[in-house]
Formats: sequence, structure tokens, C-alpha cells
Amino acid sequence: MEEWLTWLRSQPLISYLIILIMTAIVYKVAFARKLPILKTLLVYLVLAVGCVMLWVMFILRFPIIQILGITLLMIVLARIRMWMGNRKKEADQ
Repeated sequence: MEEWLTWLRSQPLISYLIILIMTAIVYKVAFARKLPILKTLLVYLVLAVGCVMLWVMFILRFPIIQILGITLLMIVLARIRMWMGNRKKEADQ
């Protein structure tokens, strides 16, 4: 795993894009609300600028990509559990 992280640190554009994509997924799945298109574009623009700070922290050897991966996993598990609960509730009615 360390070789993979070393390779990612040597590829700054790829590591930034991975951080940006993972952060956008976390935002979209966990926090996003229906907004007009220009406000949505502004939110994603600010998100992209904020990811620069996360990218710098990743380059400085903070475990940013690993944390985002764990966050995505937790969101997926919560969504599955919520889906199963709703399915059971509909079956009981």
C-alpha cells in the first residue's frame, strides 16, 4: 500500500483528481440539496478550491485518501442500512 501512496504523491494531478472526486461523492451523497444550477456550480467550484488544501495535506503525508475512502464506506453502509429499514417498514404495512 505504501508503494501506491508513494506513486500517488509523485503524480500530483492524479492525486488531486482522486481527492476531488471522492470529496464530491461524499458531498453529493451525504449533504447535497436540490439547488439551482448556478448555485450548484458555485458549490462545486468552492469544493474544488477547498480540495487544494486536502491535496497539500496528502502531499505532506496526511492520510487524506484513506480517510475519504473510509468516509465513503461508512456512507454506503448507512445508505444500505437505511434502505433495508425502509424495505422492512414497507413490508410490515
